[in-house]
Amino acid sequence: MRKLLRPFLFLVCTLALLAAGCGKKAAAPKIEPVQYPGWIEVKLDPDARFSVPSVFFEETEAIRKKMEAEETDPYVKALLEKDRAQYSKKGSIVLVTTDQGAAFLEAGNHAARITFQTVGSPMKLPRYGQNLGMDEKALQEFGTATMDGIKFSDGKGLPDGYTVTYSNWSPMKTEIINGVEHLFTAYDKTILQEGVPLVTVHTLRWTFLNNDRIHILTASYPKEEEAYWNDDGRKLRNIVRTLAIIPSKSAAKDSFLDKVKALLP
Repeated sequence: MRKLLRPFLFLVCTLALLAAGCGKKAAAPKIEPVQYPGWIEVKLDPDARFSVPSVFFEETEAIRKKMEAEETDPYVKALLEKDRAQYSKKGSIVLVTTDQGAAFLEAGNHAARITFQTVGSPMKLPRYGQNLGMDEKALQEFGTATMDGIKFSDGKGLPDGYTVTYSNWSPMKTEIINGVEHLFTAYDKTILQEGVPLVTVHTLRWTFLNNDRIHILTASYPKEEEAYWNDDGRKLRNIVRTLAIIPSKSAAKDSFLDKVKALLP
């Protein structure tokens, strides 16, 4: 039942977004993405491009297999399998530092992850660059649906003895960066083994709506490494300022309202 309610909740929240005036206001003038010295560009044809500090590299399938052969930590193995399922499709990627793997659970390794995921939508979404016009209630509902989805996804496939807890959720809000309005939240996730905390990870999450698809950009790092990853030369919060998304010209066949009506008795 919970699995069945989740897509419906997402639809209702997004319908609330539309009812609040999504896309009715004129978009802000677009600004060229920022370029930071020493950062490397990541291209995801045909959807997007962005830049990251040079210590990051793509977590390819070859790297996953190598890590799985060498790695003994069951949580990291489960994470690699989840990456394989979620980020092997076109328009999606995982980027990691050279200290990926069990190092993510150890202090002082400056480990971090960046993900970009493109998810198709069967419903019409606002065009990329349109102002969202969401009121406080719509933001709260969308934030709750996002939180539930994150918890559900993180809970799937956890190895025996491992649990995850969450704290410091930042209320969902809209931001305008490079002239594009999008949704932003942040939170802390603590990974525990047999009830003993292993690491607390801080995650930044940006969501962009693009006609017939959704793009989700995240940056994650151990909480105790926050000062390191907030340094001006490698500030992970700045990744979104380098992001350029290609507006989708295709469109889903059905509207939000049509989809929601189809789910109602």
